[in-house]
Amino acid sequence: MSRILEQRKKVYKNKYVFDSEELFQKRQKQQIEIRRQSREQVLASRRNYQVAVFNNDLSNIDSNDNSISSRNSTNDKINTASISPIHLYGDISPIQQLGEIRSTNISPIPDLGEMSTCHHLSEIVEDINSNSVERQLISLTKIRKILSKERIPPIQQVIDCGIVPRFVQFLTSINMSLRHEAAWVITNIVTGISDQVQVVINAGALPVFMDLLNSSDRKLQDHALWALGNIAADFRELVLRTGNLGDSCLRIIDEISEPCSVLRTMAWTLSSICRGKISINEWPLIKPTLPAISRLINYKDDEILHNICWALSFLADGSTEQIDAIINLGVCPDLVNLMLHESYDVQTAALRCVRHIVAGNDLQTQVILDCGVLTVLKILLISNQASIRKDACFILSNITAGNIDQITHVIHVGLIPLVINLLTNSDFQTQREACWVIHNAIKKSCSQTELTICIIRQGCIQPLVNVLSYMDNDIIFVALQAIWIILQVGETLTIENNGENPYSLTIEGCGGMERINNFQFNENKDIRLIAYQVMDKFFSEENEERLINESYTNGKRLSSDNK
Repeated sequence: MSRILEQRKKVYKNKYVFDSEELFQKRQKQQIEIRRQSREQVLASRRNYQVAVFNNDLSNIDSNDNSISSRNSTNDKINTASISPIHLYGDISPIQQLGEIRSTNISPIPDLGEMSTCHHLSEIVEDINSNSVERQLISLTKIRKILSKERIPPIQQVIDCGIVPRFVQFLTSINMSLRHEAAWVITNIVTGISDQVQVVINAGALPVFMDLLNSSDRKLQDHALWALGNIAADFRELVLRTGNLGDSCLRIIDEISEPCSVLRTMAWTLSSICRGKISINEWPLIKPTLPAISRLINYKDDEILHNICWALSFLADGSTEQIDAIINLGVCPDLVNLMLHESYDVQTAALRCVRHIVAGNDLQTQVILDCGVLTVLKILLISNQASIRKDACFILSNITAGNIDQITHVIHVGLIPLVINLLTNSDFQTQREACWVIHNAIKKSCSQTELTICIIRQGCIQPLVNVLSYMDNDIIFVALQAIWIILQVGETLTIENNGENPYSLTIEGCGGMERINNFQFNENKDIRLIAYQVMDKFFSEENEERLINESYTNGKRLSSDNK
């Protein structure tokens, strides 16, 4: 009987399948693996750390060539080496959305004892420097595939071989396959850090890529545009001073009637060139690219439109001269229409661009108004997307910061009730922007009190008072400013309201007076000051009288109870 029980214990839930020593060793292995994976992640997160795994890649390079397009998430560069020829020039678009992270997996970091890359590197260098086109092509293909395999490609090790100038020479080879592979490799190398891009520039690649834009080979044009876009991320002015990018892009556009890979790459390259703050020296160099941008916005391709809208947005987020240049292109009607585009990415980029334009002067804002933007905003303010509603409010807040005619137009279109509804019932980010809309409209219209009264009568006081309960000093100050102006307008109505300010009564009834009174002790100096001013001018005497009346009433009630 005891033997049967012993046997059952051994098989119960595999309790004795492993002895204590085996379990200890298993835990140790798991901990080592966890630490190894953690180390890989830390190393991979360092942008300048180059993982060198030539051994396995060279042995499996012909059997595994399944790669896809990617854009580095740090500096928005595109790596083309990971795109198969079928994908690059087929129906599927090679350009991914801005900020996309490389999707290939991290290859295991080999043990130092297993790394024997020197032998393979020496073979590649020997083949690259040989006179045999066949050997050159095979080695170029190997390097291109190696660079495409790694999440963090071994760019620096390839550069250290001293063969980058040789790659540049291949760009002008009579062998088209050699030119394609060389362009592909260099395009991947310039996805690296600035020092690595500088090596390619020093090798003379920049003017060669500019010349390739005039090639009749669409693949070479595609690679050249890709490379120039990556180089421009670090050396924009140098790219623009080399050749005439704008004219080359226009010539390509003239030759292509339908959206294709070359035009999609061109759109991304132009957006890369327009990205970031544009200096006084750079602006005259960027202006020649604007005609190409205005031509590309006419293509019915989501990817092209997405990148072109971002290019225009980057430009509009600059000086008045830059905004005028965009307006003079005649693209504002297109941008307003794209605010309703079915693609969220295109719609967002168009909204951002229009947002920057209406942040300019009144004349620039009027151009957007003349394109019918208020009718579009009326639709966007009831969108199901919170981010769309927020951007729509942001645009409207810049419009209501304009002149009286522009504010009157906003009121007549019927946008104020929609904004007040968002101020009451939307998410916090949208409420912030909605509060700015009301604040700007009230502030700018106070010189014509009938406009301000029209806004107030649509029910903005209660939502503004509600904002005072938020834990955000910036938006509280904005709401207090709006309330201050409302109360000042209310003073003009005291004669027809039996000597009382109708808006002070409304604010007090909403619980606003108590909240404003408490803000006199706020840590923020500006909030304390405006709260004191509001209480001193509009609530001090009334508040004192109310307290006396309450005290008298309470006294009578207490006296009655004592009887």
